[in-house]
Amino acid sequence: MDMDTLRTLQTADDVTLGYRLWRGGATPRPLLVLLHGMASNMTRWSEFIEHTTLKQGWDILCPDLRGHGQSFWRGPLKLETWCDDLRAILDREGYDQALLVGHSLGAQVAMYFAAHSPARLRGLVLIDPVFHRALRGSMRLVRRMRFIIKGIAAV
Repeated sequence: MDMDTLRTLQTADDVTLGYRLWRGGATPRPLLVLLHGMASNMTRWSEFIEHTTLKQGWDILCPDLRGHGQSFWRGPLKLETWCDDLRAILDREGYDQALLVGHSLGAQVAMYFAAHSPARLRGLVLIDPVFHRALRGSMRLVRRMRFIIKGIAAV
């Protein structure tokens, strides 16, 4: 099965989301969604997709999260927005449920999606998630100072 061409979806707020979908036939099969990390994009999963046997029984969706790769955006980024984008892609492609695999930021998106859209979730795989309670040392300090850091970044 070869990579589908890049697909796009225009959101209600006029953002073009880019994603790739590997489908085994005309009828949708169970869907595996691969969500990349903060410093990445959908190509993060290219080697995995090339070599996985999961393509034999699953359709595989790799979106570029808003603000990454083919989903260009310079506005504010929030978990809620990324999840809304994911729901819109699932709706467009005709999937009621998905198994979400998320790495780092993608794991955060997957957890948020699971908490707010549990009926759409088939399962959850988290790779290197960041749990706020697990922050220690300097990252704990950064978390406490996030409003100051955001203010400085805005200037």
